[in-house]
This record gives sequence, C-alpha cells and structure tokens, in this order.
Amino acid sequence: MKRLSSILLCSAMCLTAAWGQTLTSIEAVEYEPNSDRWVVSNGSSMLVTADEGVNWTTFGNGGATHGMEVLGSTLFAIQNNVIRAYDVVSEGQIGSVIPVGVTFLNGMGSFSSDGGDFLVVSDFGTGRILKVDVTDPTDMQVSTLVGNTGTTPNGVTVVDQTAYVVNWGGNASVLAIDVETGAQSTVLSSTGLGNCDGVDHVWGSFVVSSWSPQRLSLFTMADDGTWSDGETLVQGSPLSNPADLSINTAGDTYAVACSGNNTVYFGNLMDWNDVTEWVAPFDTRAAWTGSRLDLTQARDGQWTLRGFDLQGRQLGTHHIALPQGEAHVTSSEAGAWLERATLVEAIFEPSAAQGGTYRTTLKQAILR
Repeated sequence: MKRLSSILLCSAMCLTAAWGQTLTSIEAVEYEPNSDRWVVSNGSSMLVTADEGVNWTTFGNGGATHGMEVLGSTLFAIQNNVIRAYDVVSEGQIGSVIPVGVTFLNGMGSFSSDGGDFLVVSDFGTGRILKVDVTDPTDMQVSTLVGNTGTTPNGVTVVDQTAYVVNWGGNASVLAIDVETGAQSTVLSSTGLGNCDGVDHVWGSFVVSSWSPQRLSLFTMADDGTWSDGETLVQGSPLSNPADLSINTAGDTYAVACSGNNTVYFGNLMDWNDVTEWVAPFDTRAAWTGSRLDLTQARDGQWTLRGFDLQGRQLGTHHIALPQGEAHVTSSEAGAWLERATLVEAIFEPSAAQGGTYRTTLKQAILR
C-alpha cells in the first residue's frame, strides 16, 4: 500500500467562519456523509460547512464542547459531559444521556455490529473507556468497557471491532481495546509525540494530531495490528493545538479543529482508488452481482474482504480460502456487514509466492 503521506496534495486551507458566524472554543470537527458536509463544535453551538469553510451556518440549536461522531443519520456530540444525539436531517435533538461518575468526556468513536450501534467514549479525567449503546438514540445505555486504561485517553477511532485510543502526555502510547471484551493491549508504546489529541482512520492508515510538536502524523497498521513509526503530514503553522479530526468518506479530505486559534484546517488526500497498488494474476477479479460478490481466481489462494460504511469506518472482515476457479460470497457467509457496506476492499493472495497480489475497492449502491 502506498503511504498517504506521499500523496498529500499542496492544497490545504486553514479557515475561520464566514456568513457572520464566528468559531470560538472549538475542539472537534466531524464529517457528516449524508449531506457531504462538516460539523464543528463551537461551545454553546455547532456550525456546519459544505464548502470546506468558505461559508458556515448554524447546525440546529444544540451545542458541543468536545468529541462528535456521525453514525447512520444521527450526530452524537459531547457537551460538558452530556452525550447528545441529533437527527442530521432535522438537526433537532432526539436524545441525551449523562454518564455517571465521569469527569471529562473527550474522544469518541463508533461501530455497528449485529448487536446494534455503539459509541466508544474516553473519559480523560478518570481513564475510563465507556461503551454506549445508541441503537435507539432516544434511549442510550452506558456501560464501562475499561475501568482505567492506566493512561490519559483522548482520541478514539474504531476499526474492525477494535477501538484505537491515542493518549495525552509525553511520548504518548496508542492502545487497542476489544469493543466486546474490553481487553486492552498496546499497539505502539511510544509515538514520539507529546499530547496526542485526535485520531481517525482511512484504509489501514491513521492520522493523529499532537500538540508537541504541533503536528499531523500518519501511522500505518501492519497485519498483526501493530503501528508503524509516524510520518509527518503537516507540522507547525498553520496548526495551533490541533484537536479532534475527521476524514471524509472518499478518504481524500481531512479536517482538524485547531483549538489554539479557533480555525479548521482542511487538507487533501488523493482518492484511495487512485493509489491502491495491485498486481493481478491472470483472470483474477472481484465484482458485484446484485447483493453478492463474485470472485474469480487464477490460482489457489485466500481472499480478504473488508467492508466500510459511508464514513470509511470498517464494518467487518471476511477471510476465505478458495481453489482456482469461481466463487460467490453473500452476507450469509461473510456476515450481515456485507449488506451495509458501501465500499468493499477485496484482496487476493495466491498460494504461490510468485503469483502476485490482486487488490481492488468495489462500491455498492448506497442504501440510505
């Protein structure tokens, strides 16, 4: 896989508000895929832009002070230790919950499974990691996933049922937490960064913001789940205390809320399909036929299928070993996530080492 840092485009903007709106006390920005726009926390309010900060308008009547997350058609936002749910169409509040015993709710990630829709939220003050069942946003249920990480947890993103948590403090670590069991491990013991704040992921890579140095860094994840050393995407001005960040569905644009100067920095990345490396053995391919995947492989080998939602968040993974020939994969074999996935990455690795590797990304009709 080519590294995203090598394809960072020159066009990047650091923008304040327009149309009479003023960004103040910002901490988080979130891509809202249903309408292809960005929402930023603004203390007692939230602002939204559909043109990367050229113009801003108010999002509903609610507010947000820290992490935000869009899951389906609902925007979840932290406002002073209250988790609020907003319908992204009407922009009205549809639910709220006050978790007991928290001191500083901060970062937020999300995932969907056969069991429902969930948030994973960090409590910066106590070291707790919360799991919030938001299947019914009007009646959110909070439980403790990890009682104390032993760190100061900040940003959270979830990939393939694993929550990755970046931490505050010098030479901060990155944790991996199983969202079902709460089992915790360390995927990177030392990032070389101080005070990591935000994190989001795109196609096996992670973008992390830090305050010391003022930097956006790129990390890639190996097959064993460990992370590489970070590479610099952007450092110094115009970043100023870069906090929570978000990457759009296409994986070609990211935004970070700069809390030090109340601006939102937008950076551009090439579309994933333009940079995916693959060498195809003869007559190896994957294609949609209705709601099933048709696979053709020229040699014996293994397919790895990964499904992603509108935000680029991984919904599920399926591994299948197949002999030379053709096969069909449906949700009954791969899992219910296959029906919900907007994008499916398909990788074929033949048993013969000289056979090469095939990789492609397929788009399924949006069901929303």
